[in-house]
Amino acid sequence: TRFLRDFSRRRLFGVAVVSAAVPLVIIALVPNLVIVTFLVVVTGAMAGTACAAGFAIVGHQVDDGTRGRVLAFFAVAPQVLLFLVVAVAPFLSQALTELIRALTGSGNVRVGDVAYPSAGQNLVLLLAALAAVLLGARAYRQLDDRPGMPLRDDLRAAIKGDPIAARPGETGTADLDDAAAGHHGLFIALEGGEGAGKTTQARMLAIWLRDLGYDVVTTREPGATKVGMRLRALLLDTAHAGMSARAEALMYAADRAQHVAEVIGPALTRSAVVITDRYVDSSLAYQGVARGLRAQDVAWLSRWATGGLVPDLTILLDLPPQAGLGRRTRSMDRLEAEPSEFHDRVRAGFLGLARREPERYLVLDATRPAAELTAEIKDRLRDLLPDPVPVVSEADTGSFPAITGDVMPATSQRRS
Repeated sequence: TRFLRDFSRRRLFGVAVVSAAVPLVIIALVPNLVIVTFLVVVTGAMAGTACAAGFAIVGHQVDDGTRGRVLAFFAVAPQVLLFLVVAVAPFLSQALTELIRALTGSGNVRVGDVAYPSAGQNLVLLLAALAAVLLGARAYRQLDDRPGMPLRDDLRAAIKGDPIAARPGETGTADLDDAAAGHHGLFIALEGGEGAGKTTQARMLAIWLRDLGYDVVTTREPGATKVGMRLRALLLDTAHAGMSARAEALMYAADRAQHVAEVIGPALTRSAVVITDRYVDSSLAYQGVARGLRAQDVAWLSRWATGGLVPDLTILLDLPPQAGLGRRTRSMDRLEAEPSEFHDRVRAGFLGLARREPERYLVLDATRPAAELTAEIKDRLRDLLPDPVPVVSEADTGSFPAITGDVMPATSQRRS
Protein backbone atom coordinates (compact mmCIF):
# COMPACT_ATOMS: atom_id res chain seq x y z
CA THR A 1 0.00 0.00 0.00
CA ARG A 2 2.91 2.39 0.54
CA PHE A 3 4.20 1.66 -2.95
CA LEU A 4 0.90 1.71 -4.90
CA ARG A 5 -0.95 4.13 -2.59
CA ASP A 6 -4.40 4.82 -4.10
CA PHE A 7 -4.33 2.21 -6.87
CA SER A 8 -7.66 0.34 -6.99
CA ARG A 9 -7.57 -2.80 -4.81
CA ARG A 10 -10.14 -4.39 -7.13
CA ARG A 11 -7.84 -3.97 -10.09
CA LEU A 12 -4.81 -4.95 -8.02
CA PHE A 13 -6.24 -8.39 -7.24
CA GLY A 14 -6.49 -9.50 -10.87
CA VAL A 15 -3.25 -7.79 -11.87
CA ALA A 16 -1.33 -9.51 -9.04
CA VAL A 17 -2.68 -12.96 -9.93
CA VAL A 18 -1.75 -12.58 -13.59
CA SER A 19 1.64 -11.09 -12.63
CA ALA A 20 2.36 -14.16 -10.47
CA ALA A 21 1.93 -16.34 -13.57
CA VAL A 22 4.72 -14.63 -15.52
CA PRO A 23 7.65 -15.67 -13.28
CA LEU A 24 5.98 -19.07 -12.86
CA VAL A 25 6.27 -19.69 -16.62
CA ILE A 26 9.96 -18.74 -16.51
CA ILE A 27 10.50 -21.01 -13.50
CA ALA A 28 9.06 -23.88 -15.54
CA LEU A 29 11.37 -23.22 -18.48
CA VAL A 30 14.68 -22.04 -17.00
CA PRO A 31 16.82 -24.75 -15.33
CA ASN A 32 18.94 -22.32 -13.33
CA LEU A 33 18.71 -22.46 -9.53
CA VAL A 34 19.73 -18.83 -8.91
CA ILE A 35 17.22 -17.43 -11.38
CA VAL A 36 14.51 -19.80 -10.17
CA THR A 37 15.10 -18.80 -6.53
CA PHE A 38 14.74 -15.12 -7.39
CA LEU A 39 11.59 -15.75 -9.43
CA VAL A 40 10.05 -17.81 -6.64
CA VAL A 41 10.38 -14.74 -4.39
CA VAL A 42 8.71 -12.60 -7.07
CA THR A 43 5.89 -15.13 -7.47
CA GLY A 44 5.37 -15.20 -3.72
CA ALA A 45 5.27 -11.41 -3.55
CA MET A 46 2.62 -11.26 -6.27
CA ALA A 47 0.58 -14.01 -4.63
CA GLY A 48 0.81 -12.27 -1.27
CA THR A 49 -0.30 -9.00 -2.86
CA ALA A 50 -3.29 -10.77 -4.40
CA CYS A 51 -4.16 -12.32 -1.03
CA ALA A 52 -4.02 -8.98 0.78
CA ALA A 53 -6.07 -7.26 -1.93
CA GLY A 54 -8.63 -10.08 -1.85
CA PHE A 55 -9.10 -9.76 1.89
CA ALA A 56 -9.49 -5.99 1.54
CA ILE A 57 -12.18 -6.49 -1.11
CA VAL A 58 -14.05 -9.08 0.98
CA GLY A 59 -13.86 -6.93 4.09
CA HIS A 60 -15.19 -3.96 2.16
CA GLN A 61 -18.07 -5.76 0.43
CA VAL A 62 -19.42 -8.19 3.04
CA ASP A 63 -21.96 -6.90 5.56
CA ASP A 64 -21.07 -6.58 9.22
CA GLY A 65 -23.16 -9.58 10.30
CA THR A 66 -21.27 -12.10 8.19
CA ARG A 67 -17.88 -10.46 7.71
CA GLY A 68 -16.19 -12.33 10.54
CA ARG A 69 -17.27 -15.76 9.27
CA VAL A 70 -16.38 -14.94 5.66
CA LEU A 71 -12.92 -13.65 6.59
CA ALA A 72 -12.36 -16.70 8.79
CA PHE A 73 -13.23 -18.93 5.83
CA PHE A 74 -10.83 -17.07 3.59
CA ALA A 75 -8.13 -17.30 6.24
CA VAL A 76 -8.44 -21.10 6.35
CA ALA A 77 -9.14 -21.84 2.66
CA PRO A 78 -5.63 -20.95 1.35
CA GLN A 79 -4.05 -23.24 3.91
CA VAL A 80 -6.33 -26.12 2.89
CA LEU A 81 -5.64 -25.46 -0.80
CA LEU A 82 -1.91 -25.32 -0.15
CA PHE A 83 -2.08 -28.71 1.58
CA LEU A 84 -4.02 -30.17 -1.35
CA VAL A 85 -1.54 -28.78 -3.88
CA VAL A 86 1.41 -30.21 -1.96
CA ALA A 87 -0.38 -33.57 -1.77
CA VAL A 88 -1.62 -33.75 -5.38
CA ALA A 89 1.13 -32.02 -7.40
CA PRO A 90 3.68 -34.88 -7.22
CA PHE A 91 1.12 -37.42 -8.45
CA LEU A 92 0.01 -35.10 -11.26
CA SER A 93 3.63 -34.49 -12.21
CA GLN A 94 4.33 -38.23 -12.31
CA ALA A 95 1.19 -38.88 -14.37
CA LEU A 96 2.21 -36.26 -16.95
CA THR A 97 5.74 -37.65 -17.08
CA GLU A 98 4.31 -41.12 -17.79
CA LEU A 99 2.07 -39.65 -20.48
CA ILE A 100 5.11 -38.02 -22.14
CA ARG A 101 6.96 -41.34 -21.90
CA ALA A 102 4.07 -43.18 -23.52
CA LEU A 103 4.01 -40.67 -26.37
CA THR A 104 7.75 -40.21 -26.94
CA GLY A 105 9.37 -43.22 -25.36
CA SER A 106 11.09 -41.08 -22.68
CA GLY A 107 9.90 -39.03 -19.74
CA ASN A 108 12.55 -36.46 -20.52
CA VAL A 109 12.17 -33.64 -23.02
CA ARG A 110 14.96 -31.81 -24.83
CA VAL A 111 14.45 -28.40 -26.42
CA GLY A 112 17.61 -27.33 -28.22
CA ASP A 113 20.45 -27.58 -25.72
CA VAL A 114 18.13 -27.59 -22.69
CA ALA A 115 17.04 -30.92 -21.21
CA TYR A 116 14.00 -31.26 -18.96
CA PRO A 117 14.23 -34.49 -16.93
CA SER A 118 10.86 -35.80 -15.73
CA ALA A 119 9.19 -33.06 -17.74
CA GLY A 120 5.83 -33.60 -16.07
CA GLN A 121 6.90 -31.27 -13.26
CA ASN A 122 7.53 -28.50 -15.79
CA LEU A 123 4.09 -29.07 -17.30
CA VAL A 124 2.49 -28.79 -13.85
CA LEU A 125 4.07 -25.36 -13.40
CA LEU A 126 2.97 -24.27 -16.88
CA LEU A 127 -0.59 -25.47 -16.19
CA ALA A 128 -0.56 -23.53 -12.89
CA ALA A 129 0.58 -20.40 -14.74
CA LEU A 130 -2.17 -20.86 -17.34
CA ALA A 131 -4.78 -21.23 -14.61
CA ALA A 132 -3.47 -18.08 -12.90
CA VAL A 133 -3.68 -16.08 -16.14
CA LEU A 134 -7.24 -17.23 -16.89
CA LEU A 135 -8.52 -16.73 -13.34
CA GLY A 136 -6.69 -13.42 -12.87
CA ALA A 137 -8.02 -12.04 -16.15
CA ARG A 138 -11.55 -13.11 -15.28
CA ALA A 139 -11.27 -11.59 -11.80
CA TYR A 140 -9.97 -8.36 -13.28
CA ARG A 141 -12.92 -8.11 -15.68
CA GLN A 142 -15.47 -8.86 -12.97
CA LEU A 143 -13.98 -6.64 -10.26
CA ASP A 144 -12.76 -3.69 -12.33
CA ASP A 145 -14.18 -0.56 -10.69
CA ARG A 146 -12.62 1.82 -13.22
CA PRO A 147 -13.86 0.61 -16.62
CA GLY A 148 -12.64 2.71 -19.48
CA MET A 149 -9.64 4.02 -17.54
CA PRO A 150 -6.29 2.68 -18.86
CA LEU A 151 -4.64 0.28 -16.43
CA ARG A 152 -1.18 1.41 -17.51
CA ASP A 153 -1.93 5.05 -16.66
CA ASP A 154 -3.25 4.12 -13.21
CA LEU A 155 -0.20 1.97 -12.46
CA ARG A 156 2.20 4.67 -13.64
CA ALA A 157 0.48 7.31 -11.49
CA ALA A 158 0.46 5.04 -8.43
CA ILE A 159 4.15 4.15 -8.76
CA LYS A 160 5.16 7.80 -9.26
CA GLY A 161 2.97 8.93 -6.36
CA ASP A 162 0.77 11.10 -8.57
CA PRO A 163 -3.01 11.39 -7.96
CA ILE A 164 -5.06 8.70 -9.68
CA ALA A 165 -7.17 10.31 -12.40
CA ALA A 166 -10.89 10.36 -11.62
CA ARG A 167 -13.33 8.75 -14.01
CA PRO A 168 -15.66 11.10 -15.91
CA GLY A 169 -18.45 12.10 -13.54
CA GLU A 170 -16.41 11.08 -10.49
CA THR A 171 -14.92 13.43 -7.93
CA GLY A 172 -11.19 13.16 -7.35
CA THR A 173 -9.74 11.70 -4.18
CA ALA A 174 -9.00 15.19 -2.88
CA ASP A 175 -12.66 16.24 -3.06
CA LEU A 176 -13.83 15.54 0.46
CA ASP A 177 -17.01 17.59 0.70
CA ASP A 178 -18.92 14.35 1.30
CA ALA A 179 -16.40 12.96 3.80
CA ALA A 180 -18.91 13.16 6.63
CA ALA A 181 -21.22 10.78 4.75
CA GLY A 182 -19.00 7.86 5.75
CA HIS A 183 -15.81 6.05 4.82
CA HIS A 184 -14.52 2.50 5.01
CA GLY A 185 -11.44 2.98 7.15
CA LEU A 186 -10.86 3.68 10.82
CA PHE A 187 -9.80 7.16 11.91
CA ILE A 188 -8.02 7.61 15.26
CA ALA A 189 -6.77 10.94 16.64
CA LEU A 190 -4.31 11.29 19.51
CA GLU A 191 -4.69 14.53 21.43
CA GLY A 192 -3.14 16.12 24.48
CA GLY A 193 -0.75 18.79 25.68
CA GLU A 194 2.97 19.03 25.03
CA GLY A 195 5.00 15.94 25.95
CA ALA A 196 1.95 13.78 26.69
CA GLY A 197 3.33 10.82 24.71
CA LYS A 198 1.17 10.99 21.59
CA THR A 199 4.01 10.08 19.24
CA THR A 200 4.97 7.06 21.36
CA GLN A 201 1.40 5.75 21.43
CA ALA A 202 0.96 6.30 17.70
CA ARG A 203 4.08 4.26 17.04
CA MET A 204 3.05 1.41 19.37
CA LEU A 205 -0.47 1.22 17.95
CA ALA A 206 0.83 1.21 14.38
CA ILE A 207 3.18 -1.70 15.15
CA TRP A 208 0.35 -3.67 16.77
CA LEU A 209 -2.12 -3.06 13.96
CA ARG A 210 0.39 -3.83 11.21
CA ASP A 211 1.27 -7.09 12.95
CA LEU A 212 -2.42 -7.96 12.72
CA GLY A 213 -2.36 -7.27 9.00
CA TYR A 214 -4.04 -3.89 8.82
CA ASP A 215 -3.09 -1.15 6.37
CA VAL A 216 -1.98 1.61 8.78
CA VAL A 217 -1.11 5.24 8.06
CA THR A 218 0.49 7.29 10.84
CA THR A 219 0.55 11.03 10.38
CA ARG A 220 0.63 14.29 12.32
CA GLU A 221 -0.41 17.92 12.36
CA PRO A 222 0.97 20.30 11.40
CA GLY A 223 3.47 19.26 8.74
CA ALA A 224 2.30 15.98 7.19
CA THR A 225 2.38 17.37 3.63
CA LYS A 226 4.80 19.56 1.68
CA VAL A 227 2.46 22.51 2.17
CA GLY A 228 2.09 21.58 5.82
CA MET A 229 5.85 21.45 6.38
CA ARG A 230 6.14 25.08 5.33
CA LEU A 231 3.21 26.08 7.50
CA ARG A 232 4.70 24.15 10.42
CA ALA A 233 7.96 26.05 10.10
CA LEU A 234 6.04 29.35 10.31
CA LEU A 235 3.72 28.23 13.11
CA LEU A 236 6.34 26.83 15.47
CA ASP A 237 9.21 29.23 14.84
CA THR A 238 9.86 31.29 17.99
CA ALA A 239 10.70 34.26 15.74
CA HIS A 240 6.94 34.58 15.11
CA ALA A 241 5.95 34.94 18.75
CA GLY A 242 3.68 37.90 17.98
CA MET A 243 1.51 36.05 15.47
CA SER A 244 -2.19 36.98 15.55
CA ALA A 245 -4.45 34.31 17.05
CA ARG A 246 -6.71 34.50 13.99
CA ALA A 247 -3.75 34.10 11.63
CA GLU A 248 -2.61 31.11 13.67
CA ALA A 249 -6.05 29.49 13.47
CA LEU A 250 -6.25 30.06 9.71
CA MET A 251 -2.81 28.57 9.13
CA TYR A 252 -3.67 25.45 11.14
CA ALA A 253 -6.90 25.15 9.17
CA ALA A 254 -4.95 25.43 5.90
CA ASP A 255 -2.55 22.72 7.04
CA ARG A 256 -5.47 20.51 8.04
CA ALA A 257 -7.32 20.99 4.77
CA GLN A 258 -4.26 19.83 2.82
CA HIS A 259 -3.66 17.04 5.34
CA VAL A 260 -7.16 15.62 4.86
CA ALA A 261 -7.10 16.03 1.09
CA GLU A 262 -3.65 14.53 0.55
CA VAL A 263 -3.14 12.00 3.36
CA ILE A 264 -6.15 11.17 5.53
CA GLY A 265 -8.92 11.15 2.94
CA PRO A 266 -7.20 8.86 0.39
CA ALA A 267 -6.12 6.47 3.16
CA LEU A 268 -9.66 6.16 4.55
CA THR A 269 -11.02 5.72 1.03
CA ARG A 270 -8.88 2.60 0.61
CA SER A 271 -10.05 1.30 4.04
CA ALA A 272 -6.81 2.00 5.92
CA VAL A 273 -6.49 2.67 9.64
CA VAL A 274 -5.33 6.27 10.07
CA ILE A 275 -3.62 7.39 13.29
CA THR A 276 -2.99 11.11 13.50
CA ASP A 277 -0.94 12.92 16.12
CA ARG A 278 -3.28 15.92 16.66
CA TYR A 279 -6.36 16.94 14.73
CA VAL A 280 -9.32 19.37 15.02
CA ASP A 281 -9.66 19.19 18.80
CA SER A 282 -6.17 20.65 19.15
CA SER A 283 -7.35 23.79 17.37
CA LEU A 284 -10.39 23.97 19.62
CA ALA A 285 -8.17 23.70 22.71
CA TYR A 286 -5.21 25.83 21.60
CA GLN A 287 -6.75 28.53 19.42
CA GLY A 288 -10.27 28.35 20.85
CA VAL A 289 -9.81 28.06 24.63
CA ALA A 290 -6.17 29.03 25.19
CA ARG A 291 -6.07 31.91 22.65
CA GLY A 292 -9.56 33.09 23.47
CA LEU A 293 -11.10 32.85 20.00
CA ARG A 294 -14.80 32.01 19.71
CA ALA A 295 -15.19 28.25 19.88
CA GLN A 296 -17.97 28.34 17.24
CA ASP A 297 -15.67 30.14 14.78
CA VAL A 298 -12.79 27.70 15.26
CA ALA A 299 -15.16 24.72 15.02
CA TRP A 300 -16.78 26.02 11.83
CA LEU A 301 -13.40 26.75 10.24
CA SER A 302 -12.17 23.24 11.05
CA ARG A 303 -15.36 21.60 9.74
CA TRP A 304 -15.05 23.54 6.51
CA ALA A 305 -11.34 22.68 6.13
CA THR A 306 -11.90 18.95 6.70
CA GLY A 307 -15.20 18.47 4.87
CA GLY A 308 -16.80 17.45 8.18
CA LEU A 309 -14.46 14.50 8.81
CA VAL A 310 -14.50 13.49 12.50
CA PRO A 311 -12.37 10.74 14.09
CA ASP A 312 -14.02 7.46 15.04
CA LEU A 313 -12.07 7.67 18.30
CA THR A 314 -10.15 10.50 19.92
CA ILE A 315 -7.60 9.42 22.53
CA LEU A 316 -6.80 12.18 25.01
CA LEU A 317 -3.54 11.69 26.90
CA ASP A 318 -4.08 13.93 29.90
CA LEU A 319 -0.94 15.18 31.64
CA PRO A 320 -0.21 18.17 33.89
CA PRO A 321 1.47 20.78 31.66
CA GLN A 322 4.66 21.10 33.67
CA ALA A 323 5.18 17.34 33.67
CA GLY A 324 4.77 17.25 29.89
CA LEU A 325 7.05 20.19 29.22
CA GLY A 326 9.64 18.65 31.53
CA ARG A 327 9.85 15.64 29.24
CA ARG A 328 11.06 17.72 26.28
CA THR A 329 14.70 17.10 25.39
CA ARG A 330 15.00 19.72 22.65
CA SER A 331 14.60 23.48 22.65
CA MET A 332 11.01 24.70 22.91
CA ASP A 333 9.02 25.78 19.87
CA ARG A 334 6.72 28.80 19.80
CA LEU A 335 3.77 27.05 21.46
CA GLU A 336 5.82 25.13 24.02
CA ALA A 337 7.44 28.44 25.04
CA GLU A 338 4.05 29.91 26.06
CA PRO A 339 3.60 30.57 29.82
CA SER A 340 2.22 27.85 32.08
CA GLU A 341 -1.20 29.58 32.26
CA PHE A 342 -1.58 29.06 28.51
CA HIS A 343 -0.91 25.32 28.82
CA ASP A 344 -3.30 25.07 31.77
CA ARG A 345 -6.03 26.52 29.55
CA VAL A 346 -5.12 24.05 26.78
CA ARG A 347 -5.52 21.15 29.21
CA ALA A 348 -8.85 22.50 30.45
CA GLY A 349 -9.98 22.88 26.84
CA PHE A 350 -9.23 19.25 26.01
CA LEU A 351 -10.97 17.96 29.15
CA GLY A 352 -14.01 20.12 28.40
CA LEU A 353 -14.28 18.67 24.88
CA ALA A 354 -14.02 15.14 26.28
CA ARG A 355 -16.84 15.80 28.77
CA ARG A 356 -19.11 17.05 25.98
CA GLU A 357 -18.51 14.03 23.73
CA PRO A 358 -17.66 11.10 26.04
CA GLU A 359 -18.71 8.49 23.46
CA ARG A 360 -16.00 9.65 21.05
CA TYR A 361 -13.24 10.11 23.60
CA LEU A 362 -10.95 7.83 25.54
CA VAL A 363 -9.33 9.89 28.30
CA LEU A 364 -6.19 8.38 29.83
CA ASP A 365 -3.92 9.49 32.65
CA ALA A 366 -0.64 10.02 30.80
CA THR A 367 1.43 9.95 34.00
CA ARG A 368 1.06 6.14 33.89
CA PRO A 369 3.60 3.90 32.09
CA ALA A 370 3.33 3.96 28.31
CA ALA A 371 2.77 0.17 28.12
CA GLU A 372 -0.31 0.42 30.35
CA LEU A 373 -1.76 3.18 28.18
CA THR A 374 -1.13 1.13 25.02
CA ALA A 375 -2.93 -1.89 26.48
CA GLU A 376 -5.95 0.22 27.44
CA ILE A 377 -6.11 1.80 23.98
CA LYS A 378 -5.96 -1.66 22.37
CA ASP A 379 -8.90 -2.81 24.48
CA ARG A 380 -10.98 0.14 23.29
CA LEU A 381 -9.96 -0.28 19.66
CA ARG A 382 -10.99 -3.93 19.44
CA ASP A 383 -14.62 -2.89 19.33
CA LEU A 384 -13.95 -0.50 16.43
CA LEU A 385 -11.66 -2.58 14.21
CA PRO A 386 -13.22 -3.96 11.02
CA ASP A 387 -12.82 -7.57 12.14
CA PRO A 388 -12.32 -7.90 15.93
CA VAL A 389 -9.19 -9.89 16.78
CA PRO A 390 -9.49 -12.41 19.64
CA VAL A 391 -7.13 -11.55 22.46
CA VAL A 392 -5.96 -15.18 22.68
CA SER A 393 -4.92 -15.12 19.03
CA GLU A 394 -2.71 -12.04 19.11
CA ALA A 395 0.42 -14.02 19.93
CA ASP A 396 0.12 -15.79 16.59
CA THR A 397 0.01 -12.72 14.40
CA GLY A 398 1.64 -14.55 11.54
CA SER A 399 -1.62 -16.41 10.91
CA PHE A 400 -3.59 -13.25 10.24
CA PRO A 401 -4.02 -12.05 6.65
CA ALA A 402 -4.31 -8.41 5.67
CA ILE A 403 -7.72 -7.23 6.83
CA THR A 404 -9.42 -4.02 5.87
CA GLY A 405 -13.08 -3.25 5.59
CA ASP A 406 -16.10 -1.26 6.60
CA VAL A 407 -16.36 0.20 10.06
CA MET A 408 -18.95 2.49 11.50
CA PRO A 409 -19.28 5.68 9.47
CA ALA A 410 -17.07 8.42 10.71
CA THR A 411 -17.33 12.13 10.54
CA SER A 412 -14.17 14.91 11.59
CA GLN A 413 -11.82 17.30 13.65
CA ARG A 414 -6.92 19.62 15.14
CA ARG A 415 -3.70 21.83 16.18
CA SER A 416 -2.47 23.06 16.43
